[in-house]
Amino acid sequence: MIDVSQLTSTGTPPAAEKTGPRQLGQDDFLQLLITQLKNQDPLKPTDNTEFVSQLAQFSQLEQTAKQAQLLQKSLDAQNASLQFSLLPMIGRTITIGQPMLQLTDGPAQFGYTLDKNAAKVLVSIQDQQGQIVRSLEYRDQPAGPHTAAWDGQNQSGTLMPKGMYRYLISAVDSEGKPVNVEGRASLVVSGVRMEEGQAKLLVGDLAVDPSEIVELR
Repeated sequence: MIDVSQLTSTGTPPAAEKTGPRQLGQDDFLQLLITQLKNQDPLKPTDNTEFVSQLAQFSQLEQTAKQAQLLQKSLDAQNASLQFSLLPMIGRTITIGQPMLQLTDGPAQFGYTLDKNAAKVLVSIQDQQGQIVRSLEYRDQPAGPHTAAWDGQNQSGTLMPKGMYRYLISAVDSEGKPVNVEGRASLVVSGVRMEEGQAKLLVGDLAVDPSEIVELR
C-alpha cells in the first residue's frame, strides 16, 4: 500500500534517487576534509603537518583542474584557427607523395620520380575495388621527376567514372634491373574537415593531412 503522505502534488510517488558510482570532484574532496575535522578525536587531533599536506593536495588538485581547462580551451582555439586558415586552399591543386589519381572532367594528372635512368616504366591504374582498369607504359625515361596523365579510359576505351584511383608503378633499367620510383598525386582540394581534433583537407571523400603536401599550385 502506498503512503498517501508520500505522494507528490500530482498524485504520483516521488522518483527514487539515482545511485551508483560517480567521479569525485573538488567539492567532494573539500567535504571529506571538513567531515574529517568535525569527527576527529579531541584527545588525538589531526597532526598539523598532515592537515597542511591535505590542504596542499586540495590546492594542487584545483590548480591542475584549472590548467587542464585552460589547455583544452587553447587547443580548441588553435584547431579552429587552423581550420579557417586552410579555407583559402579550397580549389587549389596540391601534390602529395602518394600513388593516386583524381579523375574529373579532363585527364587525371599524376607524377613519379626515378632514382636513375629507366628503360621502361609501367603504371597500372586500379579502381576502388583494386581491379586494374588501365596499364600505361613509358620508355626511355631519364632520372628525376616526371609528369604524366591518364585520359580516364579503361583498356577497352570506355570512360571510367569520376573519382579517386590508385596506381602501381615500377621501373627497370636497360639491363632489366629494378629502378627505384616514387609516385605522386596532383589533387584539387574541395573542402576542409575536422577529424579527431585535426584540420584535414578534403579531396572528394579523401582526407589529406596538410603535412603531406609537397607542392601547392
